[in-house]
Amino acid sequence: MTTTQLAEALHLSAPTASRHAATLREAGLITTQRRGQSVLHTRTPLGTALLQASPRDRLTVWHHRDGPPGTPPPTNPPPITRGHHVHGRT
Repeated sequence: MTTTQLAEALHLSAPTASRHAATLREAGLITTQRRGQSVLHTRTPLGTALLQASPRDRLTVWHHRDGPPGTPPPTNPPPITRGHHVHGRT
């Protein structure tokens, strides 16, 4: 999916869709490749696993993202924040 397609699908401006894509890329949920004048975003295996997991299992998938299956979750998982993330602020 291109940035333009993402923006259209989510009813966002292209710059806003691009910022969201950057956040997903930083989290390891998508990869991005330039194709001519377009930018193509593709889900990673982690992104697919999170989408396919039940809501109850999503934290388990996320905590195991850096290790092989069966790796215990970190003892100090990152805090879960709620709210809107805007330009580095919550």
